[in-house]
Amino acid sequence: MQLEELKKKQEKMAKRVVLRDLYSIDEIKYVLGVDQAFSGETVVSACVLLTFPELEHVDSNVSIAEAPMPYIPTFLMFREGEPAVEAVKKLLRRKAIIMVDGSGIAHPRKCGLATYVGLKLATPSIGITKKRLYGRVNEPQEVMESSPIYDEADGSVIGYAIKTCKRCRPIYVSPGHGFTPETALEIVKMCLRRHKLPEPVRFAHELASKAKKSL
Repeated sequence: MQLEELKKKQEKMAKRVVLRDLYSIDEIKYVLGVDQAFSGETVVSACVLLTFPELEHVDSNVSIAEAPMPYIPTFLMFREGEPAVEAVKKLLRRKAIIMVDGSGIAHPRKCGLATYVGLKLATPSIGITKKRLYGRVNEPQEVMESSPIYDEADGSVIGYAIKTCKRCRPIYVSPGHGFTPETALEIVKMCLRRHKLPEPVRFAHELASKAKKSL
């Protein structure tokens, strides 16, 4: 498929994104963390289900599939989206949200991997990345300081950078679907436990890495 066609698909999906809170923070009962690892062209998708806000482990799932296309920057959703959805959907519960190692609307076409997963599963989602993919931001310098990420096109706030530990670089938070940027940031803060990444994504990363080694 041509990249122009994929761009149009992203733009069409982006129009379906809801940037208001579909759940209040008090309504959330579970958070699902999703991360993926690769062994050649085999994608290992790991999902953990935790209670919220306690972050107690409930269940986990690993899905293994062949990547449908090569890695192309800003088109990650077409490479990893369906494998991630397969890992998540078996663990979905009522009043659950999804936290994805991947961009939400902090993306050139406002449609990153977290957006894809949230829309496909009709569930509020949040994207977390360790590198800034898109947007303007003044990097925060102090622990737990956050700074807005601004859309390069219209100047709107599309997410937040937050410095989560003293010796680490910031992480980048943006809603995928079903939250405002401010609520997405607040939920991520509530999921931090002395590590760079929020616990749902950190646990999913550990599970994906372990599953990859067993291949």
